[in-house]
Amino acid sequence: MARPRRLRKISEEPHIRCFKPERDDLDSMKPIEILIDEFEAIRLRDYHDIQQKRSAEIMGVSQPTFHRILTSARKKIANALINGNTIVIRGKDQLIRYKCDDCGFKWQHPLKEYKKCPDCGSARIILLKEEKDESSQDSEESLMDRKSYGGKGLGAGPPAVCKCPNCGYESPKTQGVPCSNTKCPECETPLCGNP
Repeated sequence: MARPRRLRKISEEPHIRCFKPERDDLDSMKPIEILIDEFEAIRLRDYHDIQQKRSAEIMGVSQPTFHRILTSARKKIANALINGNTIVIRGKDQLIRYKCDDCGFKWQHPLKEYKKCPDCGSARIILLKEEKDESSQDSEESLMDRKSYGGKGLGAGPPAVCKCPNCGYESPKTQGVPCSNTKCPECETPLCGNP
């Protein structure tokens, strides 16, 4: 049996959880899912340019594990860029966290449920938290149906207006130019598409 993943420290949640190319055939393309720990590895090593050894320490994993996480994330991002797939960042809203009451071992898994501790075999395990995004009432299925997550959406087509998520500033959408390439003149936040 494969050993479950230990808890990985995530310093910062992603502010944006979905990136998609501007293309007409998005409905036929399967979105590529990047896990929250893969996002964190990319953020630490590539964005902040923190050395791999230090990045692994920050996440609470070994260097080889950090390297595997980083390599997996880079392959997924390269695949999405080359093939034009949507990138969806999956994270803490799906994690189930456990702790063994006997040996103190902690682990997490995004989907699998455990009845015994994988470290000592004890049945005395505690479900620490099943973290769900409580701000959203949508199920995962309905979330994936949204156009912003690569689903079919309402069929409304490209956005007519680019809108600032912070202050509400609106600007007409320029065809062929993603809304996120335009910054709000009032607060310098990248704009989002609005149907």
